[in-house]
Amino acid sequence: MMRMMNNKKNVKIFSIVIAAIFIIGIGALAYTQMATPGTSAASNVGVIDMSRLDNPENPVYVKAAKEFTDYRSQVAADMQAKVDAAQDDAKIKQEAQANVEKKMEEMNKQMADQTMEAAKAVGNAKGLSVVLPKDAVLYGGVDITDQVLKKLASDAK
Repeated sequence: MMRMMNNKKNVKIFSIVIAAIFIIGIGALAYTQMATPGTSAASNVGVIDMSRLDNPENPVYVKAAKEFTDYRSQVAADMQAKVDAAQDDAKIKQEAQANVEKKMEEMNKQMADQTMEAAKAVGNAKGLSVVLPKDAVLYGGVDITDQVLKKLASDAK
């Protein structure tokens, strides 16, 4: 074997064979990765544009905004009635503000839960392993915002 390696022609042939095996191996690896679409990590990531969920395009947001406005008006009317009855103004205003803040927290949680359920349903239907806010993903992912909005609209009916 050593005697064969002393010949420069044999060394060149041996080097070319090793290089060819290496290139064929890399090509085969690349081909197997491209031949199975939908298995890469980027295609298993769903993204949602959260800014589109907090506008009149989202029926859950519209319903919650109307409900909150009605509640806030009712609290303001109750507060005014108590103030007119000559009770402690500062205490009444603090209590009303606390009630409004509590209601807002409840409604935000309810909207987030509904959005999460819709995103989960759409993600499962599309075979996604994870769904993230769009601004948390630098590159790639499947935008499912429209499907989530449609799911929220159908659930609202």
